[in-house]
Parts: sequence; structure tokens; C-alpha cells
Amino acid sequence: MATLPDPGSAGTDRPSVKGLRDLWRVRSLRRLVLVRLLSSFGDGAFQGALAVIILFSPERQTEPAAIAAGFAVLLLPYSLVGPFAGALLDRWSRRQVIVWATVLRAVLVLLAAAQVWGNWPSPVLFGTALLIMGVGRFVGSGLSASMPHTVARDSLVGANALATTVGAVATAIGGGYAIALRSALGGSVSDAAFITATVAVFYGLAALLATRYRRTALGPDETDEPAEPLRAVLLGFTSGLRHIVQRPTVGLAVVVVMIVRFGFGLCTMVVLLLFQHYFTESQGVLRTGPSGIAEVLGFGALGVFLGAVVTAPTVRKLGRTRWVAIMLSVCAIVAAAAGSQFTLISTLIAAFVVGFAYQSSKVCMDSVVQQDSDDAYVGRVFALYDTLNNVCYVGAFALGVVLVPYNGHGYAPVFLVGGLFLITGIGYGVMMSRLRRTPSSTAAAV
Repeated sequence: MATLPDPGSAGTDRPSVKGLRDLWRVRSLRRLVLVRLLSSFGDGAFQGALAVIILFSPERQTEPAAIAAGFAVLLLPYSLVGPFAGALLDRWSRRQVIVWATVLRAVLVLLAAAQVWGNWPSPVLFGTALLIMGVGRFVGSGLSASMPHTVARDSLVGANALATTVGAVATAIGGGYAIALRSALGGSVSDAAFITATVAVFYGLAALLATRYRRTALGPDETDEPAEPLRAVLLGFTSGLRHIVQRPTVGLAVVVVMIVRFGFGLCTMVVLLLFQHYFTESQGVLRTGPSGIAEVLGFGALGVFLGAVVTAPTVRKLGRTRWVAIMLSVCAIVAAAAGSQFTLISTLIAAFVVGFAYQSSKVCMDSVVQQDSDDAYVGRVFALYDTLNNVCYVGAFALGVVLVPYNGHGYAPVFLVGGLFLITGIGYGVMMSRLRRTPSSTAAAV
């Protein structure tokens, strides 16, 4: 199979290609996707190992408030790292940041494995887990910010579809790998420590693969960062936010994904409670309890996969704005109709639709952020973008404490998610239409 030139090489333009097969032939993009695959698989495996040791087992976390508190503790602290990670990604070699952050994660995972082996107190292990996921913000944001250095701007939708699909599927498989391995080996402390330690292998392979880029191949090409590193880090949040405000299309893209992510979080809480307290009898191959949750995750992952696969070719035919407006509107109606039935099959359908909507909208909005942000700011923008998404995800659980009943059977959260998706789809179409007609006045208003 012929391989397209590496855009990271000197004197080579970033290729403009269409279709997943041609995208895969771009050596620099293929390498970046493989780094994401290994890193995401490690993330899923570590989270799966952590879940069976200490975290979110449905048997242990049954109250809405307990679930919300758990997700808040897990996500909010490391979300604070995001803006600071962005400042460094726009100052230092992104290749170097990805490599050394991944190496650091591998070391921390081995430390976590030792803590499991030594039966250290749960808060200590939890603190190490937060460090691992916090450092992961450098890797995730760095990979997203590096994408425009692998292909031309008109190929970013397809490239993002490929990368995010591979990442999402790898995370799911990684989690399954950890849970299946624990079932095969047994539930002893030494088995849990071994499973945790194996995660370091995947992080190590990701770091090794990332070293094959030249130091400057992934940017930044230029920087407006202050000379003092500490000041650059402290200004990361405000400069990233200012750039988002100054670029209305970028700001709209971030808001769209934040709202969809909020809906995704609210649906997650509903599903956890439904399968813990409401669905009590299996129906054929459809199960309840943890097995049922695994089936829902599978349907959601399938929706994520198809959302990424379908989006790139559809955007080429309909245009990005029209597709986002139509897709979110249709998904809103289907998700509300299916979710309000509160049966096993309708819940699986709703999970599929919500997963499709989230991934498809994110693929489109990621490409907007990459295309319309200056390279000197894109690291900070993506880091802030990622942080805001996590805050919205946790915010959905916080609202769910009030809105979602103990057994998950409530119409209010279902119709709220449907309404938010519908309003977001229509609103994005209207706002983008106005921006195209009067870009200067709309930008000033934003």
C-alpha cells in the first residue's frame, strides 16, 4: 500500500485527502491516531481496573447524590489542569509534551499498582489516580492541537472522525480488557495490582511511537506566550477564553459540545439508576444490573462509532452547519421518544442515539476549533474546551441529584435532554447563518 508523504517532514505540504482509506495512508496522521489508540486503551484499562478496585461499581454507588459526588471528585480536580496544560502546549514542543506526559503516566500507573499491592488506603490510591488523569489532559489536548499539523484544513472533519472514533472504541475495549482480565485471574489483591501494572505497557508504547515525530513536527509554529513559563501557565485560562470569545465560530462550537456533553452526563445518571433499581427482570438477551449496563455501554459505543463514520461523508454532501442542525434535531426527537418509554430496548435505542449525537457533533465542532483558532492559541483553546466539557458533565450529575428520581424513572430529565438537543441544533444553524451574513457585527455582539 502506497503511503502519502509525512506532513511533518521538511518541505512537505499537509495533504488534502478524502475518505478513511486515504486518510489512513497519511503517515503522520496514522501515527497520531495510533498514539491516541494506545493512550486511550491505557485510559480505559486503568479506569476499568480502578472501577473494580475502588470506584464506580453500581452495587456500591446507588444514590444519585453518591454518583454525582463520585464523578465530581473524579473529574473536577483534573479538569483544573486543562487551561494550564494549554499554555504549555502553545509554548513547548507538543511532541515533547505528549511524550513526557505519557512517560510520566506510565510511572504513576506503576506507583498505583504498588499501592494496590501494598493495600494502601483508598484516598492515597485515589490521589494517584487523579494525578494520572490530570497528566492525561496534556496528552489528550496535545493530540487534538496537533491534528492540523498532519492534514490540510479541508480534511480535518475526516481526520477527527478517524481519531475520535479510534479513541472512543479503544477506551471502551480497554475497560473491557481490565474487567475481563480480573474475572479470568480472580479477585485477589495481587491480581488487581498486576492488571493495573499492565496499563503502563500501553502508555509506554504510545510514548515510544510519539518519539518518531520530529521535535517541531506537531507545532506550535509560533507562540505569543510570555517569556516567563510561570506567567504563561497562569495566563493560559484567560488567553484561551479571550481567543474563544474573539472567534465567534469557535465559541459557538465550544457551546454546542458543552450542551451535548451535559445531556450525555444526565443520560448516564438515568441509565445507572434505571439498571440498579427500576429494571429488575431480564428480557431474553437483554439483562439488568451490571450486565445490562454493559449492554447499554455497548449500544452507546456503537452510536459513537457510527456517528464518527457517517459524519465525514455526510458533511461533504450537506455541509457542516446543516448536518449539525438536522442531526441534533432528529436525535432530540428520537431520544426523547425512546427514552420516555422506560423499557430495556427503548433505553438501548436512546443510548445509541445520544452516543451518535455526541460523537457526530464533537467531530464537527473539533474541526471548527482547529480550523478557526490560531495555531499559537489552539493548545489553550482545546485545553479549556476539554475542561468546560468536563464541568458540564459533572454539572449534569449535580442537577440530576434534584431532577432524577431514586430509580431513574423520571420524564423531566428525558425531555430536558431532548429539548436541549433540539434547541442547540436549531440555534447553531441560525447563529451560523447570521455569522455568514454579517460576520463583523455578529462577532462584536458575541
